[in-house]
Formats: sequence, structure tokens, C-alpha cells
Amino acid sequence: MRQINRYGAFLACAVLCLFLLCGCHREEEPVPAPVQLTALQYELENMDVDFPSLWFYQALEADTGVHVSFEEVKDSEWNSRVSLAFSSGDLPDLILRGSLDVEEYGVGRGELVALDPYIEKGLLPHYASRLSEPGIREQVTASDGHMYEFGFLISQGVNTNGHFFIRKDWLEQLGLSMPETVEELHDVLVAFRDGDPNGNGLTDEIPLELTWDDNTTGLYNLFSFWGLPLNEEYVYLDGDTVRFAPAQPAFLEAARTLHTWYQEGLLDPECISQGSNLWAAKVNQDTCGMFSYWRLENTALQSSIAARYQVMLPVHADGVRPCLPRNMDIVEFGAAVTRNCQHVEAALAWLDAQFQTETMLVSQNGRMGDTLMQLDDGRYAVRYVPEGNELYRQVPVICGQFFAPPAYYDAVYLPASHRLEKQAYCRLYEESGVLEETSFKELTVVRARQQDEDAQISALKAQLKHEVDATLVRMVTQGVEAEDGTAFLARLEKAGMAQYCEVYQTIWDRTGGE
Repeated sequence: MRQINRYGAFLACAVLCLFLLCGCHREEEPVPAPVQLTALQYELENMDVDFPSLWFYQALEADTGVHVSFEEVKDSEWNSRVSLAFSSGDLPDLILRGSLDVEEYGVGRGELVALDPYIEKGLLPHYASRLSEPGIREQVTASDGHMYEFGFLISQGVNTNGHFFIRKDWLEQLGLSMPETVEELHDVLVAFRDGDPNGNGLTDEIPLELTWDDNTTGLYNLFSFWGLPLNEEYVYLDGDTVRFAPAQPAFLEAARTLHTWYQEGLLDPECISQGSNLWAAKVNQDTCGMFSYWRLENTALQSSIAARYQVMLPVHADGVRPCLPRNMDIVEFGAAVTRNCQHVEAALAWLDAQFQTETMLVSQNGRMGDTLMQLDDGRYAVRYVPEGNELYRQVPVICGQFFAPPAYYDAVYLPASHRLEKQAYCRLYEESGVLEETSFKELTVVRARQQDEDAQISALKAQLKHEVDATLVRMVTQGVEAEDGTAFLARLEKAGMAQYCEVYQTIWDRTGGE
């Protein structure tokens, strides 16, 4: 019996060894190589984001099997780099954030992939599910009835880009009241210049810090003091009539005062040429008295610096109601797939994965369990906001994909403290009546254009912008008297001002006006 057992044990051992030997030689299933895509990626001017190293995109690649090689382009270079890509024919697979003329490149030139067929096939479930809210689908539908873009939308009730902020400690130290008129603001800025409010014994204060041609940190916002809602498109609505802002008498009145402030050293002389990156660096040096900005918290400003400012209402010239350009929840450009893409469905899957609710909120607010949490009612909320721009080392924030129409956003998200901060400023400005009645974006963004209208607007705006900015620089630095106002109007007419307004007026009238 023992002999049989020995033979049985020997046989069992041999079978086991053979099994193990075979197992050692069995090849494992190969892991599929990720699909390779290229992307032109927009980047904020005053942020340095290393997109390939972001944890968010590494996790997204693991989930989708798609690897994206990013070419990062700063805001100041974005338009020229996009134009070069299309003119050269050397197109990336994806264009991400920034801005894109969908009418030209999608409708006119057929360079972009239409999303409609893929939506109909059910290949974009997350993104497509949010197109049903009123007014949303229309904003991402081109003039030929197709969709060539993924929209970008953060619905948060923002009614203007730049709010004004002033050093509250300097006001207190110098015994000054909050200014309400242009004349009072002038006196406050002079006191900031001469009173050494930062106490270092040097005349290094910059009373009013600005950039140039925008409504967030730019000099354009100051024209609101004279009741003129000057925006980057130059047109606004006076009832149902389209007006060209630089042609209004208030434009020259404002420029005359701004020249005085420039001469007196109340404006930073570099505002004419500097971008937001240098602007932020100067504010963070603790030498600036007043500026216009989106908000204070979770921005390019150091928290210790931001804490020294308080929001102020726009001042006004004699007999004038301040009037800032009104913002609204507009669907911006989020992403597009170009005709060069050889893996369209993989590209769309990679993009649509970013619109899954939790993934999307993480992209804006940081990791679950760290900066982001889920409440008992199912909504998501921010646990804390990291110092400085730490979030941009993990997630893309506003450089990534986000599409949250109002009803959906309210159902899934409790706004973070910095969102609530901005909303409070917006309520203050709304209640104070310092915003234009109808947002210019109703005219320039929301109302549908035909392809030829879009081309006309783009060409005319380029000519008009060159004329307006060149003349305004001369007015601010040399004085309005050095610039003949009648000659300025004649040059605007030559540059196409009447045609520009006429195109917009046609669009407004055709789409029903107010």
C-alpha cells in the first residue's frame, strides 16, 4: 500500500511540475497601445500649466486608452497659431479651448468634423444629454445646421467680467472715503501717488494698474465711468439700435480724462502694452492702489495681497450713469476635432469622458476626497481651495472641458467660495444699476449669423480694431487735442464702421430684436 502511495505521490508531483512549467511559458495578453492624438491646447497668459504631467490627463488616458500630445499656446499667441495651423494644412487632431471661428473653418472650409452623426449614434452620451436645456443647442449649432464644436459653459450668473477693487487699508490710512465720482477718484489716486501709503519712503505706488483692450483687467472698463459700455467688439445696443462705442462723444470725453491721469502718473504707463502676466506680477508686489479684475480669491493674486482690497462700484462723470458691458452665460468654444484626425471615434470618446459629471467637476476643482467632496444630497462641493494656483498642477481648471447648463449645474454642484464671491459682486452691480440693459453678447454671440455675415464681421473688426487702438493710444499718451475727433470719425468710416454696424443691425432685426 505504501509503495502504491509513493508511485501516486510521484505521479502527482510530476503532473504539478508539468503544469507549472507550461504556465511559465504561457504568454500574457498584450496591453493595447494607446491611440495617439495631437492637440493644440490653449493656455492662460499668466499660468504655466504642464498639461502632459497633469494627474488628470494621465488618469484620463488610463480610462480611455487615448494618449494626447499637447502643444501649449499662450493666450497672446493663440489666434495667430490657430491661423497658421489652418493655412499651412498642418492640423492637429484636436483644438482645445481658446477660441475658434467655427463658421469659417467648419461651415466654410470643411476643416472640422461635424458632431451630429456621432450624437445620433449615441457616441457622445454625456455631452449630448445637456443640449436639451432652452437656448443651449442653438448656441453650438452653426449656420448650416450642424455642430462642429463642443461647447464650454460654466453657468454661474456672472453679469460682468471685471469688477473694480481698491486698497481699503490705503483709504483708511490716508483718511479717504470711497470715491463715487470721477473727480473724487482722481483725488484718491493722487493721494495714493503722493501719500506713501505703503510706508516704504519711496514713490513707487501705482495708483491705477491696468492692461489695455479687455473688460477684465483692461483700460476699456474705465469708459463705463462716462456711461459708455466699451467692449472688445465695439458695438452695443441702444434699445434696438446698434451703436459703435468709439464713435460716441463719451469716448473722447473719457480719453481726455485718461490722458490727464496718464500725464500725472496715475495710470501705469505700461498699461498700453503689458499683458495680464505682468499686470499680476505688479499687483503682487504690493504697490497698486486700484484695478479691475474678475474676483480676488483663487486667482493670480497672492491671498495676502488680495485680502487688502475691497470691491467698489464704478464711479461716474457729472450727470452720467455708469454703464459696464453686461456679461451673460454664453457657450464658449470648448473643443473641435479636425479633418486630419484618423481616430475620430477615439477622439470623441476621450472628449466625452471629460463630461461625465464627477470627472468634469474634478477637472475644475481637483481630486475627489481632497479638494472635492460629495454631499449627502448627491451634489458635489469644494472642500477647500489650494493656495495660489496649485490646482493647475493637478487639473486643467478652465483650460479643460466643461459644459454645465444652469438646471444641470444647480442639480449637481454647490458653488465654491470663490464662485460665491463673484456672485456677490455681480448682485451688487446688478442692484446698483451700473450694467448695460441688454448684453452686447446677445448681439455678438447669441444671435445666429449667416456665413457671409460672419466673414464680414471678422474682416471689418480687424480693420476697426487697428484704427481704434492706434488712435486711443495717441489720445491717452499725447492728448485728445493732438487727435482731430472729426478726422478720427472719418477714419472709422473708411475702416468700415457703417458696414460693421449695418451687419449687426441686420442680424438683430432678422432674429427679432429684443
